[in-house]
Amino acid sequence: MSDHTIMNRLPCPQLSVLVLALGLVPWLVHAQVSLAEESKLVGRASPLPGAILHRQGPEKIWRMIKPTDPIQSDDILVGVPGGAIDSRNGAVRLTLLSDLARLSPNPILESAVVLHENPDVDLDFTLDRGRIDLTNLKKDGAVHVRVHFRNKTWDLTLEGPKAKVGLELYGRWPKGIPFSKDAAKAKEEPTGDLVLIVLNGEANLKADGDRFALRAPPGPAYFHWDSVAGNDQGPQRLEELPAWARPALSMLPRAKDLGAVLKLIQQRVAENSSIQDVLIENISSDNPNVRRIAVYGLGALDDVSHLIDSLGHARHDDVRDIAVVALRAWIGRGPGQDAKLYHVLIEDKKYSPNQAEIVMQLLHSFGDNDLARPATYETLIDYLTHDKPAIRKLASWHLYRNVPAGKSIEYNPAGSEEDRQRAYDKWKKLVPSGKMPPAATDKKSK
Repeated sequence: MSDHTIMNRLPCPQLSVLVLALGLVPWLVHAQVSLAEESKLVGRASPLPGAILHRQGPEKIWRMIKPTDPIQSDDILVGVPGGAIDSRNGAVRLTLLSDLARLSPNPILESAVVLHENPDVDLDFTLDRGRIDLTNLKKDGAVHVRVHFRNKTWDLTLEGPKAKVGLELYGRWPKGIPFSKDAAKAKEEPTGDLVLIVLNGEANLKADGDRFALRAPPGPAYFHWDSVAGNDQGPQRLEELPAWARPALSMLPRAKDLGAVLKLIQQRVAENSSIQDVLIENISSDNPNVRRIAVYGLGALDDVSHLIDSLGHARHDDVRDIAVVALRAWIGRGPGQDAKLYHVLIEDKKYSPNQAEIVMQLLHSFGDNDLARPATYETLIDYLTHDKPAIRKLASWHLYRNVPAGKSIEYNPAGSEEDRQRAYDKWKKLVPSGKMPPAATDKKSK
């Protein structure tokens, strides 16, 4: 069939909420070590049991950093979940968290930070994405932390010993915004949300010249920023922490199972196996939790080439679904991400520019106007027979989300041509050309 592009759209950004510290055995963190001579020691890996991975330059393999090993300024640190870093002076602990157990209503896949040299504060870092906790480790007195995100800077004071705050940042392409090949000229970008919640004790926040006093529940514990509306006018009162943010939830069976899986993968890495090789190998595991961690891990390590391959995974449909989620999260991290993926499709995966644009449009979500046009469904159904498995998968993913009446139609984008044709025929019968689907469209975008 000939390639043609849909003007797709993406989901309205949901307000960020903080993700529970899973309490799982710590997983992996990686540090892309700065090669610059001026790079300075700004922290150490926490002495708590855990794993930190690093590589010296983008072409090097990932290696473990042992507990208490040094962390250099301007290294990028990525955690999935639980790796911890202590500031150079030992005053602050930064813990990288995620929600692979899906205890939170929002998808926080991994966390990433960059630490900076700054003698004026106890800890200075950029939050690139995800959930982190900050804890005052001092026996007495306050600690001062500077947090950068997007183009903003916040100053936090954790007022006493064991004072603890959580921060969560994630981005999403808004519903109704199409992919643009020219990132430099594109006026639209993923929206971002940052939430701060005081988990224990008291904290003070300075944001855009305003100062706010916060206190753990019951009290004014919650503060929110988004890239459209900016800062809240003031902190919101919480009577108690949300149920999903309570430590007891880390003992749920799902969290325990994931903890065991993470430990097994961590052991393989400790045996000198390449972390990416371990993840790729485990995409085909018979254990669905292992498959989930493997796919999300590839996204955390920016291995989008293998994520694209996972869209056409032959054995497991859950791998294909998770790859869609991971890629959508990856392009939502910030401006320019989807342009990078577009070039990977062309340069690494050898897609034509038109094919690459189709994939990128399908990684965005439809707007309401698109969902009201018969041509949208006709084109998606046509894509079910496309030559590229990634396009077939993304088209079916949208159809199943937006046409409830078609959920009984079995379709495997990695199946035989005959099976795919049978599914295509059923979809054409359900939604004939020029017609709308027979049931109400599910317009929810997540």
